[in-house]
Amino acid sequence: MRGRVVDTAATPIASALVTIVSEDYSYAAAVDARGDFEIRGAAPGLYALTVRAPKYQPLAGREISVTADATTNVQIVLAALSASGIASLGRIEVNGENALSTASAPSTELDPQDLAGRGVEQLSQILGAQVGVTLTRPVGGQAGLPQVASLRGPDPSETLIEIDGHEVNNANTGDFDLELLDPSEFTSVQVVYGIGPSSLGGANTQGGAINFRTLEPTQDDRGLARFSFGSFGTSGETLSATGTDERIGYALSWHRYYSQGWVHDQLITDDATGAPEIVGSAVNATSGLAKLRYNLANDGFVELTYRNTVAYRDLSAPLSTPDDPNESGPGALFKSYARSAAISNAPAYGIDVQLPVGRVAPAGLAPATIVARHLQSLVQTSVEGAADGLSPWLIDGRDLVTDDSLQYDRQLCDGDLTFSGDIRQERFSAAQFAFPSGAPASQGQTQRSLVGRYEWSTTRHLHYTAAAYVSRFDTFGTSLDPRVAFVWMPTSDTVVRASAGSGFRAPLLTERAVNPNLTAEHTTEYELGYEHRFGAQLQATDASFSLYRTNLRDPIFFTNPPLFNFPINVSNVVYQGVELSLNKVLGRSTRAQLSYGYDGAYPLAVPSAVFDPAAPTLVANQQFQGIAPHKAVLALRHDAPNGVAWTVDGRYESANNPLNRPTYAAFDASGGITRGHTQLTVGVRNLTDVYPERFTLAGAGLPYPGQGGVPVPTDAYALGPRALTVTVTERY
Repeated sequence: MRGRVVDTAATPIASALVTIVSEDYSYAAAVDARGDFEIRGAAPGLYALTVRAPKYQPLAGREISVTADATTNVQIVLAALSASGIASLGRIEVNGENALSTASAPSTELDPQDLAGRGVEQLSQILGAQVGVTLTRPVGGQAGLPQVASLRGPDPSETLIEIDGHEVNNANTGDFDLELLDPSEFTSVQVVYGIGPSSLGGANTQGGAINFRTLEPTQDDRGLARFSFGSFGTSGETLSATGTDERIGYALSWHRYYSQGWVHDQLITDDATGAPEIVGSAVNATSGLAKLRYNLANDGFVELTYRNTVAYRDLSAPLSTPDDPNESGPGALFKSYARSAAISNAPAYGIDVQLPVGRVAPAGLAPATIVARHLQSLVQTSVEGAADGLSPWLIDGRDLVTDDSLQYDRQLCDGDLTFSGDIRQERFSAAQFAFPSGAPASQGQTQRSLVGRYEWSTTRHLHYTAAAYVSRFDTFGTSLDPRVAFVWMPTSDTVVRASAGSGFRAPLLTERAVNPNLTAEHTTEYELGYEHRFGAQLQATDASFSLYRTNLRDPIFFTNPPLFNFPINVSNVVYQGVELSLNKVLGRSTRAQLSYGYDGAYPLAVPSAVFDPAAPTLVANQQFQGIAPHKAVLALRHDAPNGVAWTVDGRYESANNPLNRPTYAAFDASGGITRGHTQLTVGVRNLTDVYPERFTLAGAGLPYPGQGGVPVPTDAYALGPRALTVTVTERY
């Protein structure tokens, strides 16, 4: 076996230790100054591969085959040490193909820096194209309005959203607005599906978890300057620098984004007053990140973090709707929200401390680590004009969160043991629109969680994970949620995984302000997965399959009237689906991925007085509104050795999609060239100009079949007009 160990920027890691273990044999090799290693004379068979290096995330859970009379070539990529991951990081390629993972839950990892270099302006744009992810706009369909994501279900409050491993779901709407997350600010996005025990994110989730990881200090000095400009007066500037000087590591980033928007200073006529009004959709946002890390001996460090995003969003055009969907030009009659805007500020301050525990090996690796983390964050929003109080997502609010956690990890001879505890205190304050009359304008809660997880292997073919999550909310009580999984790997080309477990969704502060007797939703989920590589050649096809079912008990529904309606626990809900994926290398420089997902989500029974505000009417055994039952994604990527690259991304969604539109297919594309440290890319969004309307069209969407088949009107949302972006990136 021969190979190389590098970091995510292809810098060799000379301090790594590579170990392979089978049922009968064990071999180890140190990595030289060029990052290379070699193991000679290994007996043929299936091996578990583990890679560890000081200052880097350990990598395990990969199985490889050693073949008689042949050399196995291995390329290993390690991620920099960080306390912010929720699942294993890193990548292993064996003979040019990614090694199959033995993780207990299916997951996807996105590269935001690559996306930013290709002209992608918002991470929500890519998340919405993932199978199993539904991206909805609870207030309206135009750019600038809140965007929220849900995994394997219709309710975003059932999906855990984290930034650097800290939960950011709020106590008002239960979700997190993704509208202003620019790829330039992040180093990776982890999407973990279901409630498999691979994640330590806690049990207050039913569809899965999404973790956005900001930039981290690197071992060598690196810098980046990126400039972009494009359609609708859009421009962006990014400056970042990372590195380490002796014991001091740093990560600095500044980013500015501006867009005039799809609508700029358009004249409309207010249908209520007959007066002329000017509406627009400009967005102006600035974000900053600073991390300072002091490296202790071995794998220890102390890190300080500051990040903030300040934004102004003109909501006058995104919220205004033409009276006649066919007449939206200058001077047309509109339901006007002129002079409406949202101003937000979101500073966060954190400190992380990681310490090695136990006797340190000569390679500088300790058998255990302790990580203590503290974060204080504030999200402050001010809404101007008629939009103020229009919905829970558009209110004057202040959400203050303090999050403290302690985690212990120990590597054992046959596995890994982890204990994690977390205390999260939240205080949400809002204007009179958020809470019913007579309720306090400021309310808070404290949630505590304790997680114990053990991952082990009885043989090289069988891997097990068992976890228990104990959660206590001072607003409703305690929940105990066990989760188990096993992974069987009969060969290095086949993985079978199965998991079962439970979770919950805590009632929100705004919901309990109306009904103090609310209790948590509870869920039980089952998942079966299969992954196989067909053939050993470089152009082999990888295929994966996942089948899941979630039984949701005591979901929170709302009774009439729709404004400040009364929430109650009632009935049962089912989420079930199938997810398929095919990956194929087409030649040496081109790769194709085709994914398909069926996402079924429906209530089993609905009392006549109950409806969900996210769907005007609920019907027993009928798909929730806005959740497309069928979704497919096609991704083509070409990266040639001469620096020429292009991508084509297509997505298909069936009827009942979040746009309230008929079945559609849309495509994005990019092409560029890299010469030395300079990358030039031209990207086009919505290449075929599907649903390009610049306003939400009231009542023009596909009707939703309500109770007794009675059509319920819906609003038609847009993907936005075709847009071009030119991006220049200079790395140094």
